[in-house]
Amino acid sequence: MRLAPILLFLLGVPVFAQLGRADGVSGAPLTGWTLGFQRVQPSLSASIDGIRDGKASLVDTDSDLGLGRDGNPFGALLEYQGQAHGFQLTYDSARYRGDRVLPRAILIDGRSYAAGTPLQTQAKVEVLEGLWTYKFVRRPDAWLGFDLGAQVFRVDLQALTLTSTPRSQSEHSSWIVPQVGLTGWSSGVDGLLESRVYARYITYRSATSFRYGVDARAYLYPKFGLRVFFEDGRAHIPRGSVEGDLDLRADRRITGLGLVIRF
Repeated sequence: MRLAPILLFLLGVPVFAQLGRADGVSGAPLTGWTLGFQRVQPSLSASIDGIRDGKASLVDTDSDLGLGRDGNPFGALLEYQGQAHGFQLTYDSARYRGDRVLPRAILIDGRSYAAGTPLQTQAKVEVLEGLWTYKFVRRPDAWLGFDLGAQVFRVDLQALTLTSTPRSQSEHSSWIVPQVGLTGWSSGVDGLLESRVYARYITYRSATSFRYGVDARAYLYPKFGLRVFFEDGRAHIPRGSVEGDLDLRADRRITGLGLVIRF
C-alpha cells in the first residue's frame, strides 16, 4: 500500500517539472560526473531468530542489546549521469554501541548469554551500493528512470560480558541485496537546484526488501553545492526463504548532509 503513492509521485516528477516552462524550449538533461562526501546520522534495528551456517541466534538489537548510534560517520558518493543512462556508487559506514543488563537469555552466533548478564556490544555496519539507471522518460529539466543494482552489507559485532570472568565474542556477517526500482529527477534555476525521489522494492522466495528516499542538492556555484538526503528501508527474511531456518527483520534509516562537486 505504501508503494503505490510513491510510484505515482515518481511518475509525476517529469510532468510537474514542465510547469512554468515556455513552449518551444528544448535542451538536454544535465550530464557529467558528481563526487560527494557526506556526514550521516543512521539508525538501525534488527531481530534475528533461527540458525545460519549451523549456529543459532536469538537476539534483538533494541530490546536485548540497546544498540544506539555511536558518533557521526562519513560516507562518499560517485555518480555519472549521461543522456539515457546513469551510474551511482555509494559507501557509508556506521558504528553502534550498547551497554545493557540482559532482560532475557539470548543467543549470538551459537553462543548463549543468560538473563541478567551485563553485556557491552559494539557493531560496525558498512554498506556499498552500485546502481545503474536507464532513463525512459527524458526532459531538459527532468527524467524518470528504471534502477537496477545491488547493496553489499558487512556487519561486524563484538560482545563483551562485564562479569568477574569476562567473555568476548566477535561475529562477522555479510549480505548482498539486489536493488530494483524507479528514480525521478528534476532541476531548476538553470541547474543550480536538483531533487530526486526514489523507491526500490524486491521480493524473492518470500524475502522482501523495500527502500525509499529523497535527495536534494543546491549549488552555490555551478560546480560546488550542498546535499541533504533522507532514506528509510526495511527487510524481512522469513524462515524457509533464502537463509534456511533464519528469520531476520531489519529497519534502517539515514539522514545526511554533505558537499557535492560536479565535473
